[in-house]
Amino acid sequence: MNGELSERLAATAASPTTITPRTFRESGQTSANVSGQRSRIARLRVDTLYRLHSGRGNPMRVAIPAYESFTTDGTADNTETFSLSNDVLDAPVTEAVDVWLDGSHYGTPDAVDYDANTIDVTDSGTASTVHVFYTAADAANLELVKSTPNAGSNSSQELYNEQLRLVHQTEQQEQPEFLTLNQTPLQEWIAEDMALDVYITAPYTVRFEDPDGDGAIATNALLNIPAHEGKDTVPGMASAVRADMGQE
Repeated sequence: MNGELSERLAATAASPTTITPRTFRESGQTSANVSGQRSRIARLRVDTLYRLHSGRGNPMRVAIPAYESFTTDGTADNTETFSLSNDVLDAPVTEAVDVWLDGSHYGTPDAVDYDANTIDVTDSGTASTVHVFYTAADAANLELVKSTPNAGSNSSQELYNEQLRLVHQTEQQEQPEFLTLNQTPLQEWIAEDMALDVYITAPYTVRFEDPDGDGAIATNALLNIPAHEGKDTVPGMASAVRADMGQE
């Protein structure tokens, strides 16, 4: 980075922030994956400069739940048992299972059987959609990628790549997840018109909100990334970051 660009960066105000699942939801670019295929499930396109924090002193929180839905029966106040299609894991960093009935947040089920992979839910009404977000024990891969979707030739750079099954089992208060951004000099920077993408390869459905428009969201999803957000763009920085990614 040349001296003039460094001076511009130093003169640009920035404030600490945390990128979260809500940040991605509010970007309007979240979607379900295709089971078994590498799928982009979220994208945050930025219009100012971001600097992602890395190293053990800047812990992330990571939990990406599976999604499944059921329908309650015709008897009000009946407690029903629902069988999940995948192994559920009692993740120490978040609620293992989060339930919504239509658009009402139910929260933790009445009971969770981790051996049988079942949950108990009581519906005061009838024929409600049970939206279930749960941390799965099945093998899955999570990636964070920096990309340049507006460029003539899309370029990308990997920022994080981990096995979710291992991440979900980890006591992240004691063994935090964190970014290691030392592959290139400007790897930690995301300039205007670039994007932070989230990819997953999993044998189950992943989504941050329900597909029916009920308003159910994965409140147990965690993808909390510490960063600084610039108050403005920095002339020349986007070109420098693209060059750092090997695009120019």
